[in-house]
Amino acid sequence: MGAPIPDEAKPEQVAAEKARLRAELRRLRRDVPDQDLRSARMCTLIEGLDIWSDAPMRVMVFTPIPGEPDLGALRRWCESRGDLVTTPEEAPDPGAVDLVIVPGVAFTAEGARLGQGGGWYDRFLSRTRADCVCVGVGFAVQISEALPCEEHDVVMDHVVTEEARIGPVQPLW
Repeated sequence: MGAPIPDEAKPEQVAAEKARLRAELRRLRRDVPDQDLRSARMCTLIEGLDIWSDAPMRVMVFTPIPGEPDLGALRRWCESRGDLVTTPEEAPDPGAVDLVIVPGVAFTAEGARLGQGGGWYDRFLSRTRADCVCVGVGFAVQISEALPCEEHDVVMDHVVTEEARIGPVQPLW
């Protein structure tokens, strides 16, 4: 489970710990071999989740940066189903999205997420509908036993790696 930040922790201590973890975990993520094969396996596992409606859905999928899973196959599968697929770069309306596929630097099995540090996803996800499903994706090496988390950090409904689907999960707060 994510490790809540103690009330007495100073903001600079929290920021320093998150920065340390990001540097370490980004290095691990970059060193993952066979990322294309692992990304394809992730797409297959996401397609198999019990989250898909028979009706077309509005799905937001990220454009990967180096080291992140490439979900191009998932995007194509969604489009073949008739889903409307968007990306963060297209500035979708948070209230109109049914499913958000979320990258991260690290996740816990309970759905806590450590992002890149800009807070974009936490702000976006805090404005989605209550029935919007959030699926965090990352390579298996990105799963941590615990992560520092704060009240504003949004918890994922599911976490998917190339090895397994984890979840649904329970809220941390």
